[in-house]
Amino acid sequence: INNQGLYNPLNFIFLDNEVGDLGTQIADAHKNQALDASTAQDLNDELSSIRLKVQNMQKYDNFNLLALRDHLRKLKNRLESCRHYDKTQLDQCSNVFLSNISSPVVTQLNPYGTTYPFGAWGKESRHGSPELYWVQSLQSGNTYGITLRTYSSFEDFVMSRNHKDIPVTPSYTTTYSIQGPGTVLYNESLYYNCYKSPNVCKYDLKTNTIQHIALPDAGHDNKFPYCYYSCYGTTDIDLSVDETGLWDIYATEENYGNIVISKQNSSTLAMVQTWKLFKKSVTNVFMVCGVLYATRYLSPKLEGVFYVFDTVTGHDTNNLSVPFEKISTDIQNLHYNPTDHRLYLLNYANAYELTF
Repeated sequence: INNQGLYNPLNFIFLDNEVGDLGTQIADAHKNQALDASTAQDLNDELSSIRLKVQNMQKYDNFNLLALRDHLRKLKNRLESCRHYDKTQLDQCSNVFLSNISSPVVTQLNPYGTTYPFGAWGKESRHGSPELYWVQSLQSGNTYGITLRTYSSFEDFVMSRNHKDIPVTPSYTTTYSIQGPGTVLYNESLYYNCYKSPNVCKYDLKTNTIQHIALPDAGHDNKFPYCYYSCYGTTDIDLSVDETGLWDIYATEENYGNIVISKQNSSTLAMVQTWKLFKKSVTNVFMVCGVLYATRYLSPKLEGVFYVFDTVTGHDTNNLSVPFEKISTDIQNLHYNPTDHRLYLLNYANAYELTF
């Protein structure tokens, strides 16, 4: 341990600085009324406990430095959640974890048929936006896409009629073409992983313009895809929407290939806050009310939610067991829609009701 530098003066200086900085941030947040007095006191009490442990570690090395850093990280997550979450958004949430996923309430054949089975589908994810059902098919090597197909009503989608094909880019190999199935439609804009890059692209359906932003150190091109018994191609960068807004879900080398989830400003694409968490082998994830749910393979016809990470509290658990049906083995795109509280899966085209 000593040879690896886990217990040396420089590490303790960094840890001391982190504790001091966090104390200042808590005080500033309380002063700016981002924290109420009770929450600020709870955070300060926990920080005082950490400060005492750091002092003891420097004298006796009685505590594990990495475990304490993890404790400090969770405390930072709680502070950032208090700063950045809109209380009216969180009031829409039940504050309990998912307990059941129904049998599919919508089962629709892919409108592109069996020729192009990979991609994403769903419903416009923002309250107040026009109703729009969409399908984004990956038509070049099951990896790249250039077209978004939309339907102005659920009836049109079910009947595969009156669709509109929107050309996002003219070529499968341009800078802003769509790569992978981690796509979502939110506030009349399509968010996706840009071609062969760690970038998130935003295609505005109203103006036909594209913005993009890089996710720092994010793996791409199958560097960190979802895996279980086998890996699901080009699933490195996944977009998700819940009651609190837009999320990026990816992995980095700095985080050893584990999941990183970032809250993103849907207008400017700027990162609001980032959480890092331990990653089990998963097949996909989705966000509900600031809570990340991870799935794993159970059988060719069953998937199961087994892991939960709550960005509001910083707590996690891997003992959840919520199975649900699927039509075929592979799951590429899975996301929750806060407007109808359904889970959308491109596996044919299935939607599920959720119970909390």
